[in-house]
Amino acid sequence: MPILSSNSFASDRAQRLRTGAARTRLLVLVVAGLAVASAITIAQAPGGETLLAQARRAETDQRFDLAMDRYYALLLEQPGTSDAFSARLELARLLALTGNVASGILQCQLLRDELPGDHPIRERAAELATLLGRRLRAGLTGNAYFSTFEPMPGRGLPALDEPRTLVFEGESRFVIVDDGAGRAYRVGPDSAVAAGAATEPTAAAVLPDGTIVVAGKAGLARVPPGPPVVLAGTLAGKARQLRKVRSMAALSNGDLLVVDRDVEGLIKCQPATGACAMWGPPGKYRTVRVGASDWIYLLDDRGTSVRVIDANQRQVTLIGPVLGGAKFGKLEDLAVDTAHGVYLLDGDLKRVHLVVMKAAPDGRVSAVPLGSALMPQEGERALKNPTTIGVSPAGLAYVTGKGSPRVMRFR
Repeated sequence: MPILSSNSFASDRAQRLRTGAARTRLLVLVVAGLAVASAITIAQAPGGETLLAQARRAETDQRFDLAMDRYYALLLEQPGTSDAFSARLELARLLALTGNVASGILQCQLLRDELPGDHPIRERAAELATLLGRRLRAGLTGNAYFSTFEPMPGRGLPALDEPRTLVFEGESRFVIVDDGAGRAYRVGPDSAVAAGAATEPTAAAVLPDGTIVVAGKAGLARVPPGPPVVLAGTLAGKARQLRKVRSMAALSNGDLLVVDRDVEGLIKCQPATGACAMWGPPGKYRTVRVGASDWIYLLDDRGTSVRVIDANQRQVTLIGPVLGGAKFGKLEDLAVDTAHGVYLLDGDLKRVHLVVMKAAPDGRVSAVPLGSALMPQEGERALKNPTTIGVSPAGLAYVTGKGSPRVMRFR
């Protein structure tokens, strides 16, 4: 049974990915991986570091050739293991990052063949294949990445005053924070319910274990419910409690990166204890997001550009204020997908700009524009004051704004 809908893979090119020719291409990639393996030597780390850990460490160090070598070695030496399943999914993302989008889709399809239907990695592979299929189709044909702008299905979410956060916890489930109304909601396909017990909520994030944290005036509240945690520390030379969190996002190790209106710069907090310290490059930021490879995306307070850094605080690249001959207006918000894609919400131009990261063989990363989509300003689908964007695991972008009676969806 195919993992993608006919809408996701309607093009002839995508259909050919399932043929024997595509499988042959994958075999060539595996052979190439073996050739790289014969040319690269890596010492076994103390304590017997696994191949998967070696690959992830190499990717963190932006040694993408070495990371791919370790992923391929794991697939060949330990087939059918949980590490191999994780490696194939991560290899798919890395192949897309290095420009081999079609090969990344093939890795996702192989996971479909290897795993039972209820396996969580199989679902993630289906979502990633759908996302990469869109990207491949847009890149090959020049067609728009998004084809439809429509109201989000479902009911129960009230009209929004001034939404400022929209983060996904699953393909059709997200958390939205209405800063203006002081409310947070957990939204599913058919209903919306209050999210947490935070006082005057202002931001939300999803931790790696699936726990939702909502920041408010009195601290951090959890969903499922738990004792509130005060976020505090010596910040910018003063002992402070964070009461005006503007944006936050979680790293893969569970650390929480926070932007607060009263503190200039980026802050790292421990969600379990609330201990916070200054971290990352200086500057005044509007939004922080964390994407694949633990890359961190920082939208500056003026809404002109996005700084991309890694978990070691090294700059990866800079997006804007001009990219591919186009000049951004004022960027209100950003979202990132699971394959190094960045969605920029341009409040001035009423557009969503899509940018993808691309790594060169020498490890340098650049931002490549993949197009933009216009939000209608007239009629039933109008969205005149966009402020907030989120993106689902399969690459659907959800947008809303000040005084909006609905959440709109690009797909």
